[in-house]
Amino acid sequence: MKKIILLLAITVFVAACSSESKDNTTEKVENKTNTTNLNPIEGNTILTVSQDSLSVLKWTGSALGKSHFGTVNFKGSLGISEKKLISGNLEFDLGTINTQDLSGKSKQKLDTHLKSEDFFDIDKYPKAYLVIKSFDGNTLNGSLTIKEITKEISFPAKLSVSENSLTGSANFKINRTEYGIVYKSDNFFDLAKDKVISDEIEFMVKISAIK
Repeated sequence: MKKIILLLAITVFVAACSSESKDNTTEKVENKTNTTNLNPIEGNTILTVSQDSLSVLKWTGSALGKSHFGTVNFKGSLGISEKKLISGNLEFDLGTINTQDLSGKSKQKLDTHLKSEDFFDIDKYPKAYLVIKSFDGNTLNGSLTIKEITKEISFPAKLSVSENSLTGSANFKINRTEYGIVYKSDNFFDLAKDKVISDEIEFMVKISAIK
C-alpha cells in the first residue's frame, strides 16, 4: 500500500513540473513577441509604404577613415488624418543589407559580417522596427528597436501629405552601442586607432506611401 501511495505522489510531482515548464515556455514566447513594441495604426486613412525605389533606407558607417554605404529594404503602414501624419510602423528586413560601394568578394565579405553576431546578428534578430508616434510638421518622434532593444528617437523630417498619399525624406544618426552592437568600439575595447569602427551609423530615409 505504501508503495502505491509513493508511486502516486511521484506521478503527481512529475506532472506538476511538466505543466510548470510548459507555462514558462509559453510566457517566454509571448514576451518575445511583444518586444517590437509596435503600436496600432491610428488615422482616418491608412497608407501602405511602396516597396520600390521610391522608398529607400540608406546607411553609412565608417572605419579606418573610410566610409561604406548600402541599403536595407523596408515596408510598413502610416496613419494620416487631415493631411497630417499621426502614426506609423516601419519594419526593416536586416537580411537585405546590401553594401553598394563595394563589389565582388569585398562586398560579400562586408555584407556577411554586418549580418553576423558582431553586428546585427540577423539569425536571432532579423528585423528592426521604427514606430512613429507623432510628427509636428518638422520633427518626427518615435521609437527604434534593434536587436530587441528599444530607444526613443526624434529627428527632423520633410513630408508632403495629401488625402491618399505621402512622400518624404529624413536623415538621422544613432549610436550603435546603445543597441548592443559594440564590435570594435573604442568605448568598450582598448584598440589601436586603425582598428576602431565608429559608433555612429547614419541613415537616410526616402519614403513613399499610398492608400
